[in-house]
Amino acid sequence: MVLGPSSSRLVGASSLFVKQVEVRDDKKGVLLYGFPENPELSLEANWSVSNYVSVGSYGRKGYSLWLNKGSSIRLRWDAQTSSEAKYSIEEDDRYYIGIINSNPRSIIMTLSVNVLSKMYDTTKAKTMCSTISGSCRLNLPFPNSQFIVVTTPANGDLGGWYVELSFVARFVAYVAILGFIVIIIYLMWNYFGACDAESHQEEFPFREISETYPLLPEKTFRTPYGTGEEDEESGSSSSSEDLYNGKICVICYDMPRNCFFVPCGHCATCYDCAQRIMEEESKVCPICRRLIHKVRKLIIP
Repeated sequence: MVLGPSSSRLVGASSLFVKQVEVRDDKKGVLLYGFPENPELSLEANWSVSNYVSVGSYGRKGYSLWLNKGSSIRLRWDAQTSSEAKYSIEEDDRYYIGIINSNPRSIIMTLSVNVLSKMYDTTKAKTMCSTISGSCRLNLPFPNSQFIVVTTPANGDLGGWYVELSFVARFVAYVAILGFIVIIIYLMWNYFGACDAESHQEEFPFREISETYPLLPEKTFRTPYGTGEEDEESGSSSSSEDLYNGKICVICYDMPRNCFFVPCGHCATCYDCAQRIMEEESKVCPICRRLIHKVRKLIIP
């Protein structure tokens, strides 16, 4: 950071993220102030300096200053002739006073600088530290401090003030922000995961299947067990009609169908015949030849 004599520079430093500000300078005269609010740029400081300046052939020499908006600078230089210029500062920035020698021989001139510098009012500062005894650290009380002001004394030295600022982070705030971001990502992940699950349920609706589904096949299955074409064509036998109508056991042709198989759901035999099937080694449905796990008895009124 470049400053100058009687210079005042504002730096934003939120105490939410910054715990301390450390300042170092070679000339040991910089003051550092902490403010909860933006200080007023209401003070003025006037300083002048006049130096002999030697510039080599085709060489240049210059000085850097920090000036705030509203400041003004007047320059006067005397070489073979005298000249003068005045400038008004329109914005806070670093400004450079440069001398360029375009002659093939060295020149010696007198440079006079007069600066009317706008300064920040530091009377309302909450904290302050000085580099008179060396580098210093300015503590920023949480959560009030938001701005710091760096000022230099009026020593009339155009050599420039080169100040080094370093910031000590408030790690607790960064950890809290990181945790908040992780929570937001987690909630978003759960939200989009739930939306994705709902979309899958809409595409593939769930159908509850119990042990009794299907209780009977959708189409009436007519089996020709124990019947001939003559019985089927004539329709004179009541037992054949009962068999085709799904009433008589397809094994014994005697007892009514009063049970069904799990999991296929076919109702084709009486309970006694179903028990005999379960005692066999194959244990398959006589209709679909599917393996039978259980037999459930029907209560027919």
